Formats: sequence, C-alpha cells, structure tokens
Amino acid sequence: MSDGEIHNNGPETDTPLWRFALSLWQQEAARNLCLALQEQGWSVTRLLCAGWLASQGLAYTGSEPQAIGQWRRNVTESIRSLKKSLNKSDSLLIPLRESLARAELEAERIELYRAWLVIRQSDLAGMPEEGDRMEANLRQAAPATNGSNHETTEPMIRHLAQLMMTTSAGQRHRQGSQQT
Repeated sequence: MSDGEIHNNGPETDTPLWRFALSLWQQEAARNLCLALQEQGWSVTRLLCAGWLASQGLAYTGSEPQAIGQWRRNVTESIRSLKKSLNKSDSLLIPLRESLARAELEAERIELYRAWLVIRQSDLAGMPEEGDRMEANLRQAAPATNGSNHETTEPMIRHLAQLMMTTSAGQRHRQGSQQT
C-alpha cells in the first residue's frame, strides 16, 4: 500500500478485507512493516489477504489468479515506480507525487476487491491456533523469487502477525459492540 491517506472510495468495494486493511493501516508500526517488506519484494496486498484469512481461521495458499498478479505488476507497481522516480525534494512535483500516491492506493483497493471476490468463491481450509496460523499465512505471501534476507524478514513477519492479530481482535470487539 502507499503511504498516502486512505479513504474508502465506495460501498461496492467496502468488504471485510478492505476494512481489515484500513484498520491495520492506521497503525504506524504495521504500515512501516508492510512498506519495509514491500521494499524487499513482498506484495502488501498479498500480506493483507493472508492476514485477513488467518483472522477468519482460514489458510492462505499463496496462489492467486493470474489476472490479480498481472494487475499488480502492470498497474499498481507501474504507478508506484513512477511515483518513486520523482524527486521528493522538488516542490514542483509534490502535487504529481500526491496524485500518483492516490492512484496507487486506488489500484491497491481494486486489487483487494478482486482478491475478495476470489476468496468468497473459494473453498478454503481452516487452520488451528491463531498465532501460528497468522505467521504461516504471512509466510505463504512471500515473493515467489524471495531473494530477501530471511534473517531480516522473519522478525518483521512475527511482529506484523502480532499487529494483525490485534487488529483482528479489535475488529471483532467493535462488531460485537455494534450488534448489542
């Protein structure tokens, strides 16, 4: 996900996965971990899918439809690359960088919505014990060509798993409060 502001852009894509992503992204530590993993080649949207599935007691296999991966590579990553290519210190480029950050976020929202549609139609297996499930799912989100340093990413995954479990528990608590 980008480091820009997050807004829900419409009820048609307001899914439990999107709400989980929004809740998690509000935590600076989680946001920083996701962005650090992204710098190592990880997909934040895959991490979010893996984390949300674990919060629902479901396994994340790491496989996804080709169209979602193509969208990520052709659209989301292209926008991110263009945004990163702009000099941050050039004040003339600030509005353009901000526009690209919004476009990147929109591309990620669309990707998460498409992933949600696939998840809804999938027959997913459950997993025991939330802590182990969360870490196992996040590891399944690793890049296929994971050249990243395991010694660096493993502590990040453990910490992100803890933050995602806290986010999930907070969401369940809020949902329970709203139902009473």
